[in-house]
Amino acid sequence: MTVILSLFLSFGAPRAHAQSADYGLEISRKLGRGLWNMVSSPAEIPCGVRDDYAERKGAGIATGFFKGTLFFLRRLLVGSTEVMTFVIPMEATIPPVCAKGPEAQVQS
Repeated sequence: MTVILSLFLSFGAPRAHAQSADYGLEISRKLGRGLWNMVSSPAEIPCGVRDDYAERKGAGIATGFFKGTLFFLRRLLVGSTEVMTFVIPMEATIPPVCAKGPEAQVQS
């Protein structure tokens, strides 16, 4: 059912954005971003361990592993969604891998 809905929505999107001169750039950027999110998603696990270990020392290893695993799954889901719906232009919805502080802002 989800696949049918995705296909239905994807065929209507090119006509809606056909007037846009940079439509091809927008969808290629989204496809690349989705692929990068899928490939780089495992990096979230060691980043979670590193961040929690810096705050909590020994206990941070276990909590960081679980947080990293959740961030890994989130990035994998967002990446696969962007790949499946790349024909519908959209801004980035997730910060870069292992980003903390000011650089944790979502980048287009």
